[in-house]
Amino acid sequence: MRRKSLLMAGAIFGVVLLVFSLAYAERPRRDRGEMADELGLTEEQMESMRDIQYNFRKAQIGLRAELKTARLELRHLMMEESPNQGQISKLVDKISGTQKELLKQRIDKKLAMKELLTAEQFKNVMRTRGDHRRGRMGMGEKREDRPNRPRGFRPHGDRPGF
Repeated sequence: MRRKSLLMAGAIFGVVLLVFSLAYAERPRRDRGEMADELGLTEEQMESMRDIQYNFRKAQIGLRAELKTARLELRHLMMEESPNQGQISKLVDKISGTQKELLKQRIDKKLAMKELLTAEQFKNVMRTRGDHRRGRMGMGEKREDRPNRPRGFRPHGDRPGF
């Protein structure tokens, strides 16, 4: 009898595990060839888009690392008993400058893509990316549909905690 109940509990656990893994599984990503066909991109356009994306990601790696480091330093300074206002001010300037550079990089990438693609292709790329982002947030929920969180709440860990 005990063995039967253990088998039943294991089976129920397995089914629950399977259901949750299916519920939280990511959608399969489309490959580049499928996207190129859907948007009507030429091989030259695809190669140029790969170069734009590569250069963008490469530049962002350093900037994001710089930003995380500055935020970590800021958090450390703010935890001190008597924080140095001058150092904090310099870090805030560094953080805002890095954020500004990240924004410039994103804008430069979009402008480069806009120059490369036709107006219709660009519109479809932006629409496709918007659909992808909504999918990452969870089944297309919009920002206002998410649960209320305190303003400035960040579940990440790279934001100042004050």
